[in-house]
Amino acid sequence: MKGTANHFEIHVSKPDVTIPFYKDLLGYFEWQVIAEWPGGCGVGDGNVSFWFFATQDDHRQHPFDRDATGLNHIGIHVDSKEAVDAFVREYMQPRGIKAEFETPRARPEFNLLSGAYYQVMFVDPEGLAVEVFHA
Repeated sequence: MKGTANHFEIHVSKPDVTIPFYKDLLGYFEWQVIAEWPGGCGVGDGNVSFWFFATQDDHRQHPFDRDATGLNHIGIHVDSKEAVDAFVREYMQPRGIKAEFETPRARPEFNLLSGAYYQVMFVDPEGLAVEVFHA
């Protein structure tokens, strides 16, 4: 039996900042808002969707730690190295989003997986890393 990824539910401690961040970011990649309500939003590309919910107050005392067990980063694939660089120029720089982890750069150590690998990484308002890459 074959299965495919369909949706991911992400709880956010700063919904007033994080949800608009992702609506804007994913909108750049032509994702559409599927549904929206106070403190939540679903955004998808027709194949996969992210559903953002405000973390309940009694759970907000736990800050996100991308190095702990669980989700470390979200990867968004684009068509070319030039598209990664265009994203940096057109999206990140005008919004003051700082590249992290010594990127953008080629990652020759990933070439065994998929050929030439080039990425930029940054963090969202929660601390979750986001990668835009070409491989």
